[in-house]
Amino acid sequence: MNIAVGVDIGGTNLRVTVSDESGDFLHTEKKKIEVSDEMGISRNIVDMTRRSCEAIDVKVDEVKGIGIASTGPLDVEKGILIRPTNLPFGKVPLVEPVRKELGIPTSLLNDCSAGVLGEKTFGAGKGCENLVYINIGTGIGGGAIVDGNLLLGKDGNAAEIGHFTVDPKGKLICGCGKKGHWEAYCSGRNIPNFVELRSEELISRYGEMSPEKFFKAVEEGDREAVSLMEEISKLNAIGTADVIDAYDPELVTFGGTVVLENEERIVNPIRGRIEDHIRNEKPEIIVTPLKDKVSLYGAIARALEY
Repeated sequence: MNIAVGVDIGGTNLRVTVSDESGDFLHTEKKKIEVSDEMGISRNIVDMTRRSCEAIDVKVDEVKGIGIASTGPLDVEKGILIRPTNLPFGKVPLVEPVRKELGIPTSLLNDCSAGVLGEKTFGAGKGCENLVYINIGTGIGGGAIVDGNLLLGKDGNAAEIGHFTVDPKGKLICGCGKKGHWEAYCSGRNIPNFVELRSEELISRYGEMSPEKFFKAVEEGDREAVSLMEEISKLNAIGTADVIDAYDPELVTFGGTVVLENEERIVNPIRGRIEDHIRNEKPEIIVTPLKDKVSLYGAIARALEY
């Protein structure tokens, strides 16, 4: 039996999973990301890997490989994060410290690239040669497999679809500092900014806005909130259409907290509007069956390649 370790570095938490080659998770650990110094995450990965292996009576040297999935930007060749938005460091070394300490082949992937790899290997994308994974959560990101090949780009940051421009007038600024990006309007972090831009009335009724407050207002039928949800749905359809026309997938799967907590509000309107915008044929559009573990599955799939 082949054993692999998958790591997911999120905005807040670090998850480490030991899995077999069938994608059965044998042990998982989770903890808050350490920000004391730039080596904190790699130390945690090493410690959590050792504890996880010990918990299931597996020797560390029996592990086939370690796959690390992380939000970017990153440099896969050097195995580092570069100016990560959630960490106060210019660079965060990951691959070399882990590989050196544990003696296990280790690789780094963008979390959404890992997501699409996980989907193809263990999820709805089995047998698909052309598929895209779209994550709408705190930010917006994507991963693409075209003709059976995982698209990475020169640094590993291909398919940064959240930075596709959906508003050429650029009324809102994205976290990257540029204007008009999809993520600036429709991500969990930025939906409150969109509400503030468009509706003083909604702010006056609900106070400081959050994604949870907004979707609750939509659920309750608040007319202003429902109207703004329509606008967000249009932008999501435009962004998704750009993805479909760029990569020509047969399958698009969605994940991320905003989607998983509001599936009908996010994905159903995209399905309904997408043909207004695409040139390519409409693919199947679903929510990932791998839920919030999709990037972990991709990290495992990467590790099993060794």
